[in-house]
Amino acid sequence: MNYSKKPGRSMLLTFVMLAVALWCVEAFFDFTWFEAEPNSLFHSFFPADDPHEMFVRTLMVSAVIFCGAIVSFLYGRAVHSEKEALESEENLKTLFNSIGDAVIATDRQGIVVRMNPVAEKLTGWTIEESRGTALTDIFNIVHSVTKHPCENPVDKVLKYKKVVELTDHTTLISKNGEHYHIADSAAPVLDEEGSITGTVLVFRDVSDEYLRREELRKLRNYLSNIIDSMPSILVGVDAEGKVTQWNMTAEKITGVSSADAYGKSLVSVFPRMSSEMDKIRKSIQTRRAMSEERKLRHVDSDVRYEDLTIFPLVANGVEGAVIQIDDVTERCNMEQMMIQTEKMMSVGGLAAGMAHEINNPLAAISGNAQNIVNRIYKDLDMNRLVAAECNVELENLRDYLSRREIPKMLNGISDSCNRAASIVTNMLRFSRKSKKRFTKCNLPELLDNTIDLAANDYDLKKEYDFRKIKIIKEYSPDLPRVLCEENEIQQVFLNLLKNGAQAMMEKDYVDDTSRFILRLKQEDQMAVLEVEDNGPGMEEDVRKRVFEPFFSTKGVGQGTGLGLSVSFFIITDQHNGEMEVNSVPGKWTRFVVKIPISGREA
Repeated sequence: MNYSKKPGRSMLLTFVMLAVALWCVEAFFDFTWFEAEPNSLFHSFFPADDPHEMFVRTLMVSAVIFCGAIVSFLYGRAVHSEKEALESEENLKTLFNSIGDAVIATDRQGIVVRMNPVAEKLTGWTIEESRGTALTDIFNIVHSVTKHPCENPVDKVLKYKKVVELTDHTTLISKNGEHYHIADSAAPVLDEEGSITGTVLVFRDVSDEYLRREELRKLRNYLSNIIDSMPSILVGVDAEGKVTQWNMTAEKITGVSSADAYGKSLVSVFPRMSSEMDKIRKSIQTRRAMSEERKLRHVDSDVRYEDLTIFPLVANGVEGAVIQIDDVTERCNMEQMMIQTEKMMSVGGLAAGMAHEINNPLAAISGNAQNIVNRIYKDLDMNRLVAAECNVELENLRDYLSRREIPKMLNGISDSCNRAASIVTNMLRFSRKSKKRFTKCNLPELLDNTIDLAANDYDLKKEYDFRKIKIIKEYSPDLPRVLCEENEIQQVFLNLLKNGAQAMMEKDYVDDTSRFILRLKQEDQMAVLEVEDNGPGMEEDVRKRVFEPFFSTKGVGQGTGLGLSVSFFIITDQHNGEMEVNSVPGKWTRFVVKIPISGREA
């Protein structure tokens, strides 16, 4: 063992000098007091002829020197140990103060025994002020969001006897009131027997990191809110078709939460996308966006249109795609309504001129046909006089004409003229807006009257009977009166009922019977009428053109093709309302009419 020699040597030299001093004192007292016969002073200091005296003195000096050697050795060790302790303390202090994080050491009661300069800076307490103080007095931490006090980490260490960490949202309030976002951990200090002798708390200022993380979190939440606020369905998938993004609209439409959708196969959580998986894979492989507009989809008893767009993800080596699905049903209906309106406006521009051009020859044809009937079949004196002058028997002439079905032809001319006149009258509706009187109307009562009118108005020549159609009424009891032109609205109701009845005539019912479902309700400030039949329905190309002027699916001579067009014009132009039709071929057709409750005078 290499202990420091200077402190031990000095101590040993002291004992040697003490031994020499004792030898000299013994010799002096022996010379002056104890010598019976006077001897020389040298003899007293070195009595060689007296073995007993020499032994005693030698034993005394040796004992003193031996004790000195032991004391000096122990003293050297003590001095060396103290020096090593001081050096160790200095090294520990240097190391403690060199740590970049703040460090606070406490005893087992949580009393501060040591802290480094970083801790002094963050807490605002110096080591002199904090030594002997409870940690809770200098380490004031609260939750960054709620501002509620946080549990002391040292208490948790003493309680659980293991390393503990603070939450991500912890704020340290220093002595001078400054706030620091910190991250820390506390660990127990254990002795050889595993008993806790103290704790060490290590923490650091993460304010800048916390602010960046909070900004990133806010940005992520902001982008997530944007995605969730979009009315479109937005779904992200990876190259294997597993869901990576699922917005709230997707949750609403599918009924599957984002937590349940993440990581699952798209087909398993969104089955109707199975038909689009080939397009999704192709878009990812080719890295080209793909889209399909106005996809027709039947939802229960409704018809919807969707735009499907697939965007491949090509940045930062990420493979996948984002699928956007937009419900464009309202837009499609509005576009079709605008098209019908434009068509009818075009018809309206021609109607006035056509009416005058058609009415004149039409009146002549109708009048002349009636004159022919009068001059042949009316029992007039002039008819008899002219027949006698021509040597013609009037009865024989009438018999001849009847056999040749001339009266039937004349009646056909009259019927055709009447139908043509009806067409002209309907066309004139588009050419001008006449002054109409809008009154408060009870729509349920008006619809019931129209049903009675439709039943009584049916001709016996028809192959169906309106009264045999089952009618289900679903009227809202709180529907207010509607400001409208009653006669025109009744005409619309009658047109819808007649068209539906004629359509149901074409369908063969096996386990069911022809049926109308009539609904009256209020949506916002609109009165809504739905006329739904369980007839043959319409194909999509027919549904799109059903409101076009002169468009008809009936045979020649069975319709003018203006009934629904006029109805559409009455609702959209005269009453500032809306009219649309939805249908599933082979199952049902539903006309929807919406009229502002407050009305609009044309």
